[in-house]
Amino acid sequence: MGATRVGMIGAGGVAQRHARVLSGLPNVQLVAVTDVLPAAASRLAEEHGTRAVPDVAAVLAERPDAVYVCVPPFAHGPAEDAVLTAGVPLFVEKPIAINMDIAHEIAALVSAQGVRTAVGHHWRYLAAADRARELLAGRQVRLVAGAWLDKVPPVAWWPRRDRSGGPVVEQAAHVLDLIRYLAGEVIEVAAAGNGTPPPVDGADVDGATAATLRFANGAVGTLAATCVLGWKHRAGLEIYADGLALSIGEEGLTAREGDREWTVESDPEDARVAVDRAFIEAVRGEGEDIRVPYAEALRTHRLALAVAESAARGRPVTVDPGPADGELGAARESIAARGRMPAGGGTVAGRAAVTREAAVAREATVAGEAGVAGEATVVGEAAVVGEAAVVGEAVAGRASVAGSAGSGSSVKPHV
Repeated sequence: MGATRVGMIGAGGVAQRHARVLSGLPNVQLVAVTDVLPAAASRLAEEHGTRAVPDVAAVLAERPDAVYVCVPPFAHGPAEDAVLTAGVPLFVEKPIAINMDIAHEIAALVSAQGVRTAVGHHWRYLAAADRARELLAGRQVRLVAGAWLDKVPPVAWWPRRDRSGGPVVEQAAHVLDLIRYLAGEVIEVAAAGNGTPPPVDGADVDGATAATLRFANGAVGTLAATCVLGWKHRAGLEIYADGLALSIGEEGLTAREGDREWTVESDPEDARVAVDRAFIEAVRGEGEDIRVPYAEALRTHRLALAVAESAARGRPVTVDPGPADGELGAARESIAARGRMPAGGGTVAGRAAVTREAAVAREATVAGEAGVAGEATVVGEAAVVGEAAVVGEAVAGRASVAGSAGSGSSVKPHV
């Protein structure tokens, strides 16, 4: 079998991590990198012996076997749309969007195209998560307490609600996804934000959020999130079931059952490798261990947005864990009305090469075609743009995105 050819959209911190992992897997070749900051794409491409290309259409013109989309939360949509329309397997970094509209539309396209997808909720691959599921099997969960207590990551868009979605959506989504994976579906949330942003320039997100969670199985829980520290203090959750107490984080699991207490160590790097390996093996037809396809990530995203909505509105919010077939059907009809999908949700045969001209005519301006203006600063290995404008026709009739952008990828050093 020849090498699995992978394209990379985005060249910031998270994209760099995926590129490093992919380069360490057998028979995987990174064939193209694009970013709204050409210099960032060039650095990453040079590091991995591949080409930097100007846009998503150019990535697809390389006929990759799979494409990774590692962009800031507000930039999701156009790149995924182009990849799915080309019929190429898609890996998306979380969060999958900053709202439900974009996520629903991409989920509808995934369903219609029948394309293999995965989302970067790598916590499900932790050894601690595997052991926790074994211990919880057959037990009634009663109480869950999740937390993400951290600092503001050093990227300009992160503390802006309209760019990141806020700490619950951008950071604590990992905890919420693990809560769903281990304790079941949440059906109602009631949250409060402190109304005071963290002490960084341009911030308008809550510096602290607290939420209560009510589960379909009768359990109750809490989530606490803050970004006002100067360090990553804690990210994880505690689960209490009949006769069992669990404390779970990226580094491991502590369990107590009666008088017996023990630990299970986890290496977060192992989980980051496992999520990429599972996707590549699925693309090759060698394995079936994708734990968070796009439709599953949509449920976690819905929960995170419900917490954010409840905090903003000051009232409880009901969560429909869905697959939200009605919502996806409406999204399919909307796409079909614009002539970009068969009304019946048919699949695309083969992976026709998408030319730059066709992509521009049919899709939104995608990452890499964006004009970048303003002052850019370098944070670590990734360039962070001060103000960037994404111009051109917006996918699904969405307005052009303008504002602060990350290096196409979003440097997310803590996830």
